[in-house]
Amino acid sequence: MFAEEWPLMMFTLLSQMAVGTYFILILVRSILSAKNSQVANQITKSGVAVVGPLMAIALIFSLFHLGSPLGAYRSISNLGSSWLSREIVTAGGFFVLWAIGYYLEKKGKSGSALSLITVLFGFAAIFSMASIYATSVRPAWADVNTYIAFFGTTLLFGTAGALASIVYGMKGSTVSAEVTDSLKKISYLGIAALAVQLVYLPFYISGLGSAGSAAMASAELLKDSYSMTMIFRWIVSIAGGMLLLYAVFKGGKGTIPANTVYLALGVVIVGEFIGRYVFYASAVSIMVGLK
Repeated sequence: MFAEEWPLMMFTLLSQMAVGTYFILILVRSILSAKNSQVANQITKSGVAVVGPLMAIALIFSLFHLGSPLGAYRSISNLGSSWLSREIVTAGGFFVLWAIGYYLEKKGKSGSALSLITVLFGFAAIFSMASIYATSVRPAWADVNTYIAFFGTTLLFGTAGALASIVYGMKGSTVSAEVTDSLKKISYLGIAALAVQLVYLPFYISGLGSAGSAAMASAELLKDSYSMTMIFRWIVSIAGGMLLLYAVFKGGKGTIPANTVYLALGVVIVGEFIGRYVFYASAVSIMVGLK
């Protein structure tokens, strides 16, 4: 990969983790609030606090692919026609709304309406981010697979990140049946996000192989140069998902094994990092070879 793509790679991964973690934590709050709002807020507040700094780091990485970081403000001038401008506005909006919500929460005044709007801004940021790639001159990116991959990573990262932060917030305390049921539900969401990506993969590669020369070149890279890397990525990602399931179901007996959840988060991060590397490295532009 070109060196300038590394900041983009880190920006996409970190922002997807921030948005996904926030979404899952708010989902857990929504599920538990009807039964015990105090417990819902207690076990999710640590994770919500981490989301903002995580998104801030992602936004800092995003500045390094704009040419001049000090001129970043000019990139929002084409909001009506540019997915890049929309990405910056929605990602920045997600961070600002998180900050407002976090401040109000510290004051005991936060509400579900603001949390929902923050989630919507986060999802809009991921959609805008994926659309930048889906409208590029690289056929490997100009496919629904880009949306599936970006939202899949968002949900998988979110599930792992939220579970890790919840376990940290519980500090080894006994898990109630209602909490365990909620965590089982969100763990299924993460596994489903992983499964959808895997199911679509052969259709994606097959479609590239029957398209133009640049698409075919990307398909050959995926089937040849990066085949073992891709297989290793899926083994790692699936292993991370299975570790999450194991930890949650073992938690049904009283205490969720924190070390297993932290290990699962680390494994999931490695798997998605490798997957995103392949995403960038295998994309061949239709402009290659033109004079």
